[in-house]
Amino acid sequence: MASSDEETGPVWRNYFGKAALAFAVFSTALEMAFFFSWFHNGGSPHGLMPTTGLWKRLGPAAGWTLVASVILSVPGKGKWRLLIPAWAVSLLFVAYFLFMAEMD
Repeated sequence: MASSDEETGPVWRNYFGKAALAFAVFSTALEMAFFFSWFHNGGSPHGLMPTTGLWKRLGPAAGWTLVASVILSVPGKGKWRLLIPAWAVSLLFVAYFLFMAEMD
């Protein structure tokens, strides 16, 4: 008969899951701040670069936290870990559609 520790799995896997969720929330907030700063400073998807602003630092930070959340979800435990990659894909689609909407 298995003990309850073996059924629930290692605790560190739960920590990875919580960290992945925290990175996902942080990445979403950074992405929203990036787009606000990008459009506020005159950014355009037509190739025109806006004036210097927070968007220059927020863009790479949002991208790296997105990657970190997906990587942290891999060793996680449970069905929820499928939601993190789905969220990452949806965030990329939202960014693409925001630029497409701005082109019209």
